[in-house]
Amino acid sequence: QDMLHVAASESGLGHKVFSRPIVNRDESPIIELALDAILTEMEQGGGEGAAGVNSMEMSSDDNVVPKQYVEYWTRQEFRHIEAHADVDEHLAKEHDASIANGEMTSSTSPPYRYPENGHVLYLKVGSEVKGPTCIFPKTSTGGQLIQKQEQQQEGDDKDAVDLIVVPAVSGRLLRFSGSALHAVPRPPDLWFLSFVKGAPKFKPEEEWGRSVILFNTWSGEEDPPKDVPAASRRSGTNTVMISESMVNKREDWKDIFLWKDDNNKDKICTREDNIIDEATASKVKIWLLGNERRRDYPMRTIKMKAKSSARDAFL
Repeated sequence: QDMLHVAASESGLGHKVFSRPIVNRDESPIIELALDAILTEMEQGGGEGAAGVNSMEMSSDDNVVPKQYVEYWTRQEFRHIEAHADVDEHLAKEHDASIANGEMTSSTSPPYRYPENGHVLYLKVGSEVKGPTCIFPKTSTGGQLIQKQEQQQEGDDKDAVDLIVVPAVSGRLLRFSGSALHAVPRPPDLWFLSFVKGAPKFKPEEEWGRSVILFNTWSGEEDPPKDVPAASRRSGTNTVMISESMVNKREDWKDIFLWKDDNNKDKICTREDNIIDEATASKVKIWLLGNERRRDYPMRTIKMKAKSSARDAFL
């Protein structure tokens, strides 16, 4: 983890992409070798990652992993990230420009392109950081979220709005559907607060750091995310040899919880029922990322209600 933390700090916020299987491992950056090793364990070890996404299957004919693109970036600071679903960013901006130029409308523009899976690899988490990643399963936009809330209020769906809160823990790997709405509120209970006092702290790193590698996987049968560059290659001399041995075998991983779709087996997750007592319910305001088309909702925030005990999951 220390080696990856250093590499992540040097990599920066810029998005990069590589393809799997890796052809020239001697020149591949350490981060790419580590992510490849993690994904290989998920493929060969079977099972599911956190948030219950099935790992990619091997080809039954030749035991070769199908081609796959991996987009990644890093972050070392604990910052507030508004609710959003990851998309092919440059392609989305291209469509936004076409809408602005009158070449198409929001209703006729192509749908957003989402990755297959999103991941957060927590490397180093400060002693004062909660920094949970909050995921709304089977929800991609703020508009869909508000629709589910309205369905719940009307009694059409008693289990309409689900939220998974995953605390930041060093060494943890989170995997979720690539089209899922997710966020990192700061303060952790920001959604429950009427206002926030003071400026956030970022140093010292031992207390306030949140070093993570974020990566999305894309099908190799389609194009990689548009205009995302490849990382600089490493020199062939004095390189650090990295192999699957730097990653624990899949059978040694500890599943904290799994979340499965309705068509799969029963959901396995620590949770409470969604019946809300209006008299004791807490008001919640969720901040949304992106423009109105991305949000699928005219406002920057969505107001909801939650059980008063829900706040404890964030702290």
